[in-house]
Amino acid sequence: MKVENDVRIVKEGDQKQVLCSSCGLSPGTYRLCDIEFSDQSATVKEVLAAVCDSCGEVASIPKQSTAKVSAEYNQMKTSVDVRVPAHYLDILALAAQKIDPKLPESFNKSLVLYYLHALSGGRYEANDLPSLLTSSLAQAKCSKRLSFKLNEQSMSEIDGLRKSQGLKNNTEVFRSLILRINEDIVQQKSPKHLPELRNLAAAFV
Repeated sequence: MKVENDVRIVKEGDQKQVLCSSCGLSPGTYRLCDIEFSDQSATVKEVLAAVCDSCGEVASIPKQSTAKVSAEYNQMKTSVDVRVPAHYLDILALAAQKIDPKLPESFNKSLVLYYLHALSGGRYEANDLPSLLTSSLAQAKCSKRLSFKLNEQSMSEIDGLRKSQGLKNNTEVFRSLILRINEDIVQQKSPKHLPELRNLAAAFV
């Protein structure tokens, strides 16, 4: 199954010649179909696709359908659980309060993921992450759990940050992110990135 290069918008019921893998060049019709990913990890429901009229096989999908397929693929989540000291949650709560006192607790995990993205993408400097794990704040019993549902991009960013910073595992990545949030936001009278973070927070208030 291929993606069509034509950017013309098509509609359900439109017809075209398709190159079917079973029937060769055949008449086809655009229909709503369920499309399964090649790795069989998930199925996208009701995608507009060109279907061979002879055998019913999906021959191609129009350019306009790729956005829905890509969005569905990016929503595939991996569960990640990390153990952290109880005061790490206090750090996140204090940081959120400093950004906007009206923010709900649900913002805290989004803040961590935002820092993950900013540090892995080079927008924020990441060189001090390993040293944060040797601070006195890092030396405590890990009695709390943080759970995340992450897409492929976030998992890739975790892996990249872990390798570039010489961190041992995902837990060290997340602990260092929270300690960095403490350094950047909680401990600063006027956090450098506060206007940017307030723009992020606007969707939660």
